[in-house]
Amino acid sequence: MKVAPSISGNNKSFIPCRLCCFILGWCALFLLSSCQENDMAKVKSMFNETDADMEVADSVRFTYKEGAYIRAVVTGKTVRRYTKTQNKLEFPDGLLVKFYDQLKLISVMKADYAEHNEEEQLIKVTGNVYMENARYETMETQELIWSIRNKRVYTDKPIKIKTTDNTIYGFGFDSDEDFSNYTIRKVTGIVAVDDAQGFK
Repeated sequence: MKVAPSISGNNKSFIPCRLCCFILGWCALFLLSSCQENDMAKVKSMFNETDADMEVADSVRFTYKEGAYIRAVVTGKTVRRYTKTQNKLEFPDGLLVKFYDQLKLISVMKADYAEHNEEEQLIKVTGNVYMENARYETMETQELIWSIRNKRVYTDKPIKIKTTDNTIYGFGFDSDEDFSNYTIRKVTGIVAVDDAQGFK
């Protein structure tokens, strides 16, 4: 993990001890999330207080676990943490999420932009949102909410789902977080297709 050498906004440099606290804080935040221990007071106490409103990390990778097994891996080119004015993490350059069933990759999700609400444990992804599961079904939309606590993804926006047989258009979508069981709230069209797929 590479952490940016300066804090945007106030042009103040991180000192080494703050870098260590920042890195340890990120790891602790996502470990707590994976265990459903969402006591934000404990999470925030792991970050060293600074005078800046924002901290920045580059090339970040987080792992959610359940017991000994990996549940999901989140990667982002850049992550911003707003320390004073907002309780959120921001992925301005997009993110990629890989979901696992024990050691088996079962689905992927990616988007151009994402925000993580720390208190509600919700990640909102926007812009060219794409999901694909192990059955080679894909889903595309412009906005999707991932509830980390409830292990669900959903949207009320227009969606397009491709299966091995059809392309389905509709409004609204609800699914478990790995896109293995889903429903479309309102189907507006179905078109037959013949298109081989694979994880991108």
